[in-house]
Amino acid sequence: MIDPKDYRRALGSFPTGVTIVTAFDGDGQPWGLTANSFTSVSLTPPVISVCVAKTGRVFPTLSASSRFAVNILAADQQALAMHFASNIENRFDGTPWQANPGGAPLLPGASAQLDCIVNGRIDTEDHEILLGRVENYTHTSNAPLIYCRGTFFAAPQQEVHP
Repeated sequence: MIDPKDYRRALGSFPTGVTIVTAFDGDGQPWGLTANSFTSVSLTPPVISVCVAKTGRVFPTLSASSRFAVNILAADQQALAMHFASNIENRFDGTPWQANPGGAPLLPGASAQLDCIVNGRIDTEDHEILLGRVENYTHTSNAPLIYCRGTFFAAPQQEVHP
């Protein structure tokens, strides 16, 4: 079996948009963490999967929540990405956010935001995979922040056609 450090290094070879997964706890407090990536599982209905480490401080909130949001950060949000990747207790202290009418905290200025209802969970030894049915999607013209091999960079602007 591949060593987890080698596997992490291999996954870091593929550029991904920097994502912050957010949810409210039972007391209505926002929680969030950076995710290496998320992937589409189904287009009809739209379902995504997000893998969350059980050792993370935010895991209990995400594990108990029936909703979450995926915020794909914009190219100018590198400081926010580093803030959410840190070990501080409450990552929302001093961070602007807004409550989505659907029930998940959103980060203003993000390139895109997906509001999801938990559609299933897959338990693994050290992670839980959340399956989320995408209920709402918003996007801006802001280029996404990309992370690859330990480096942040902005994705090239592309024209989006409806």
